[in-house]
Amino acid sequence: MVEVAKHPNIKLLTYTEVKALRGSPGDFTVTLLKKPRYVDETKCTGCGACSEKCPVEVPDEFNNGLGTRKAIYIPFSQAVPKTALISMEDCIQCKSCERQCLAGAINYEQKPEEFEVKVGAIIVATGVDIYDPSEQRDYGYGIYDNVITQMELERMLSPTGPTNGHVYRISDRSVPKRIAMIQCVGSRDVRTNPYCSEVCCMVAMKNAKLIKQHDPDTEVTIYYMDIRAIDEGHEEYYTGVRGYGVKFVRGNVARVREDPKTKNLLLRVEDTLTGEIKRVEVDLLVLSTAVVPSKSGTELGAILGIDRTVSGFLKPIHAGLNPQETKTRAIYICGTAQGPKDISYSVSSAKAAASAATAWCLAGEATLELITPVVEGELCIGCKRCERNCPFGAIRVIEGVAKVDETSCKGCGICVASCPTHALDLRYYRDEQLKEEVAAALKS
Repeated sequence: MVEVAKHPNIKLLTYTEVKALRGSPGDFTVTLLKKPRYVDETKCTGCGACSEKCPVEVPDEFNNGLGTRKAIYIPFSQAVPKTALISMEDCIQCKSCERQCLAGAINYEQKPEEFEVKVGAIIVATGVDIYDPSEQRDYGYGIYDNVITQMELERMLSPTGPTNGHVYRISDRSVPKRIAMIQCVGSRDVRTNPYCSEVCCMVAMKNAKLIKQHDPDTEVTIYYMDIRAIDEGHEEYYTGVRGYGVKFVRGNVARVREDPKTKNLLLRVEDTLTGEIKRVEVDLLVLSTAVVPSKSGTELGAILGIDRTVSGFLKPIHAGLNPQETKTRAIYICGTAQGPKDISYSVSSAKAAASAATAWCLAGEATLELITPVVEGELCIGCKRCERNCPFGAIRVIEGVAKVDETSCKGCGICVASCPTHALDLRYYRDEQLKEEVAAALKS
């Protein structure tokens, strides 16, 4: 991240949203909105003195609510740029940060700034969100204190997290000695998301291993449908985790209840390998929740005209042959924006998207298929049927006449077939050409 911020050919625009897109491949105009930080980025040194004096404390989003942050804060310790921002929703206007800032970086008068940039290609890498199990009240999350998610456990295990790398129970801050993990929460479930999130099994095993390394006496049990250790070295990792003493039970947790006195969790589990029904008591329950399409990615996809899959992720033009390309030339997707992926697959898809975008921008000229529609202006009545039906947004009715953007057109012919006045013809497949071919075939 630091290398990106310092690179002379990379312009980093943080706290900025895409509002609109116009133009054609190789010549896009993107409208951006830079939101106010109320802190001057050119003056702020990231010293954190302003946060120390801020009297407001609210739940910290980066730590999944396990810790607190101030109304003026740096999002996380490795943030780039390391610049504070003020959450006006939480600020009480005491101005203690302004008095404390020796650099004079606080500026309450900052306004949103809208501007445009010209680009040749676009890469969408918006990542994913995490399924919220409180929506379905899955396994008591949001009801019982000691039911947490893998993401919350991740923040606990992080040395820079809210607990400095130690795992505690939420209810009484005691160290749990019996921990259960439930897989596929919110995924592989027709009620929520029918797809597999792909990363949950390995994340659970990694966190279980960290817990056992930290305290070998802790009992860790993983309840699963199927362990999907599909990549190179993952099966060996699974075997190694079992060697640490982590227990794996193939079965469904049917019910979770809380002991009101001890705040322990009481699990009713079916072991599908033995057919046995078990009742288990644990100190802490961890839910391996699904990855779901990000809200920001969905909104950006709509602005850029990218289709979505049945699961809601951004859709490539062909999952096997063109996995990074979208229906619009020079707009690419990568990482988990297009579906669940682990780090290695996210990196490889990002490199593929970067390579394709670079080739498009550096070529200087584009090679296009000539099989594109031509418009007979005298016949066009400006009904916009072709514009509505074009899946690539390559045709627009301007001043009553259809205009084709040949760099965006893929030559599918839908517009030609839908035109009620036959004002559109497809090169190499013109009506007169087809009639002559039929006549020649019948003549023989």
